[in-house]
Amino acid sequence: MQLGANFLWATPLMEVRNPNHAQIKEALVRHCYEIERHAKEPIESGVTPRRKANLYESRFNFFDHPHPEILALRQFCSDALTAVVTKLIQHAGGGRAQAPPIKVDLFESWIHITREGGYHEVHNHPNCSWCGIYYVAPADCTVEPPNGINRFFSPIDIMYDDPGAEAYPQKPISVTPAEGTLVLFPAYVKHLAVPYKGQRDRIVLAFNSRVSPA
Repeated sequence: MQLGANFLWATPLMEVRNPNHAQIKEALVRHCYEIERHAKEPIESGVTPRRKANLYESRFNFFDHPHPEILALRQFCSDALTAVVTKLIQHAGGGRAQAPPIKVDLFESWIHITREGGYHEVHNHPNCSWCGIYYVAPADCTVEPPNGINRFFSPIDIMYDDPGAEAYPQKPISVTPAEGTLVLFPAYVKHLAVPYKGQRDRIVLAFNSRVSPA
């Protein structure tokens, strides 16, 4: 018996480490608190305030602040996303030698400062192709037991579950939060932040991006 298999409709979830995080972390944290200090309300973005609690969410313009550390982080995120998308386009094209040049636009960016009991319910991000979460200071987050982590869900709805479904696993995936790690994922992927418990604030940056020909 000859068998052939094609694994179709795969969803990439990429992790990229920032080698310069230690040099910019302290200033990034300081800028985050400074932005919050001038905020007029906890959910400044105004987006789905009832789906999140015990956290500060900034406006969607974090990367517009002209501080050197923020600009350095923006450049890192832009470079990482460009490299990831280019590599995946090459892979989708059968490993062709060169993918057409692209330009990424990190057109929305914001921070979360999460405190004791803070969480964000399941959601995805419309009107963009790629999203990113950057762990500035994950503080007391742990995978086991789940504490303040981001959990990602399969875009495929499983209508029936038996041992046969183990051949195409679709269980949620939790990412281990680590300082200076950027997680990149397609905008259609639903995800959440589980309730956080800790004495230190959990600080993350998130962004939405669009990709166009260079």
